[in-house]
Amino acid sequence: MDFDARWRMADELRDVVPILTLTEAERRELVTQMRVRRFAEGEVVYHVLDPGSDLFLVHSGEVKSVVHDGEGRPIVLGLSRRGGFFGILELFDPRAERRTTVVATAPAAVLQIGGASARRVLGGNPEAMAFMFLRFADLSVQLSNAMAGRLRRDVPGRVASLLIELAALREPVRLSQEEIAGAVGASRRAVNTALVSFARRGLVEVGPRAVVVLDEPGLRRDAGMDQPGVPAPSAVRAPEPVVIRDR
Repeated sequence: MDFDARWRMADELRDVVPILTLTEAERRELVTQMRVRRFAEGEVVYHVLDPGSDLFLVHSGEVKSVVHDGEGRPIVLGLSRRGGFFGILELFDPRAERRTTVVATAPAAVLQIGGASARRVLGGNPEAMAFMFLRFADLSVQLSNAMAGRLRRDVPGRVASLLIELAALREPVRLSQEEIAGAVGASRRAVNTALVSFARRGLVEVGPRAVVVLDEPGLRRDAGMDQPGVPAPSAVRAPEPVVIRDR
């Protein structure tokens, strides 16, 4: 793909990424060192422990960041969609190995930005660096929430916490039952038992290949998220769209 085509693809993300904070020279440096990569559903972008410090930006589709527990079960740490960055941790430590495996959960187009170029541009542009530090902070919160959810003693509470987190994305999330179980540190049977209980109480609707959140406040109570100091939803919302698909 030639330079002009890569430039146009990057420019298409200006509504979700502050491209205009970059000078034309900075944009040219990044696009010159940028590769466009396309992945089919289930294809691996990179594996844990792979070397590399390039930064990745999702142009379209969706990818998930995964680690595996001691029993080999996948634990989904995060999802990245259009305008989402991944590989941020390694960007700031170019000697590091990849901390997670990243896999496309749907056909995806990803912009791979050279790590050295990204660091040079960020080092000379405080506004762009501030934006990336915010993304880094978002990642830290995401990882903290994932760990907090897994530390809950009861499986229903962990499942409720995960459903609330996924519902906040406001779009369908493609996760297998095994991945859901891994994300909450439980067996598939225990997860299914929790979902059936939620459905009987009207908290969710369980379909053949989907779960829809109907009562987020009720789920928050099950997850212990209605305690003092835990932020509540900002507004009353209509029933969420499908948040989990089991392939």
